[in-house]
Amino acid sequence: MNTRSFLLSTLIAGVVIGLLGNLPVLNLINCALCIWVWLGGILAVLLYRWFQHGKPGLSIGQGAGLGALSGLVGALVGAVVFLVTSPISISIFNNLARGLRIGGELPFRSGDFWELASTAFIFLVFDAVFYPLFGALGGVIAASLTKEPRA
Repeated sequence: MNTRSFLLSTLIAGVVIGLLGNLPVLNLINCALCIWVWLGGILAVLLYRWFQHGKPGLSIGQGAGLGALSGLVGALVGAVVFLVTSPISISIFNNLARGLRIGGELPFRSGDFWELASTAFIFLVFDAVFYPLFGALGGVIAASLTKEPRA
């Protein structure tokens, strides 16, 4: 396995996972079974194959490893993106709650930096467990669909 291709594809896919999974509004799509993470695992395998210029494909285990590491990178990037975009997200979701006439106290509060940082840390812990799992599944799917047929 080529280390350079492995690292590049993992980092690129991880950044995509972190951005798409945590940007306001796009993060709602991630609620459907961590779909951005699955796609990030698939992207990692496809990027690795592209960087290898048609050399022999990945095994299922290597695809799982690529996807899992991409998920871990995505969790780290996602925590930072969440922390930076929270002020935007909070106003969007509060306006949505008002528009839908949700009564009572609004579920999203704008807190101080430490409250947002502690929430980002909780999300990081949660995502550090689940993103590698779903990323590995995406990597397994992509590796099994793109491996060369046996002669």
